Amino acid sequence: MNNSTSPSPRPSSSSSRCHEPSSSPSFSSAVPDEIAANCLARVSKSQYRSTSSVSKSFHSLLSSPEIYAARSEIGATEPRLYLCCESLRTGATTTTRRSWYNLMSLDDERIKKGDAFISVNGAEIKMKTELRLVPVKDSSFHHLCARSKEANLAVGPEIYQIGGINKKNGKRSRSVCVLDCRSHTQRRAPRMRVARQCAKACLFDDDGSSIYVMGGCRRDKECWGEVFDLKSQTWKKETLPSPLLIGGDEFQVFALGAKIYVITECNKYVYDPKEGRWLLLDWHFVGLNRILELGGVWCVLDNLVFMECSSDLYWYDLSCGKWVIVQGLEDLCYTRVNCRYRMVQLVNYGGKLVIVWLVLPEAVSRRKPPVIPLEKTCFAVIRLEKRLTSSGLVISGEIERLSFSLVHGSYNPLTCLSVSL
Repeated sequence: MNNSTSPSPRPSSSSSRCHEPSSSPSFSSAVPDEIAANCLARVSKSQYRSTSSVSKSFHSLLSSPEIYAARSEIGATEPRLYLCCESLRTGATTTTRRSWYNLMSLDDERIKKGDAFISVNGAEIKMKTELRLVPVKDSSFHHLCARSKEANLAVGPEIYQIGGINKKNGKRSRSVCVLDCRSHTQRRAPRMRVARQCAKACLFDDDGSSIYVMGGCRRDKECWGEVFDLKSQTWKKETLPSPLLIGGDEFQVFALGAKIYVITECNKYVYDPKEGRWLLLDWHFVGLNRILELGGVWCVLDNLVFMECSSDLYWYDLSCGKWVIVQGLEDLCYTRVNCRYRMVQLVNYGGKLVIVWLVLPEAVSRRKPPVIPLEKTCFAVIRLEKRLTSSGLVISGEIERLSFSLVHGSYNPLTCLSVSL
């Protein structure tokens, strides 16, 4: 008697393939990386977290510089908000800490908190909790927050942090640091010629993308302004002298068309980079100095200057030198009437306008859970529409989204920037 067990029959090649899914090529391995990147670049960045969980190759590709290069090439970039906040740290001594936050959309229904309500004059305005602040944990970002009174400027997918006060020695800084929001890493750019604090910076792209940095230096310095070439990553040899009779330390800088404007409390100047000289603006621009008023915030969008004042939104009409109210935003004004709040910033959000303000305790209602936590930052995304009428240009706005942040604890929002990813 043969007690040996006969071997099991060998499975057919077809059945073997059915039980070996790992041998099947994945999408990313079946096509070149260039094609895969071009396909994935057309997916909204808000879906990258779920898409990267499909496979290791997807995760690697969605984290690589190639995906951002492909998005930029096909014009599929999306605006993303970054918020710099200052928080108090208590201990033996009270210190302040600055941190950067990425504003993420809560698309996942499992983590949505529902609706919240803010009480105004007995009525409740509904707000969607569509945004949350996610701390940028990379240590290099926190290293950049070691300075204060710096100029922050968004350029494409990067944030330039220029000058400021070094907290270690209390001196002005010539340093220029660049935050890459694609990889959350930091690099050093060439230092400025002059150390600056509280300088102003604007992006001027008529000559091939340059950063103009002005002010913030000692009065005896002739180099009142410097120009950084973004393509060559170098500071130009030519410097900008100070406009005549600038007077005082308070001023603002912005670019409109092919010229750069400097607004002070007393005068208004325009700089023509082609001619290389300053001109004093006439009385037609008299209203522009209102952007220096206490508590006023402003920004440039679509070659127009917008400003928030007394809960209303205005735009500046260069043709008549007057501020004109943006129509259709009565609901936004209503959310802040008789409320304690502090305006933080107006932001050019990829062609739309984002209004950022800090709601103070008296503005919060606890009638319906969940509610807005005390002293939280609110964000209103405004879509603007222009109409040319017989009486002139009319600009109206529509609230597309009204959200508040979900970060807990005491913190002070300092600046909000929109980058392209």
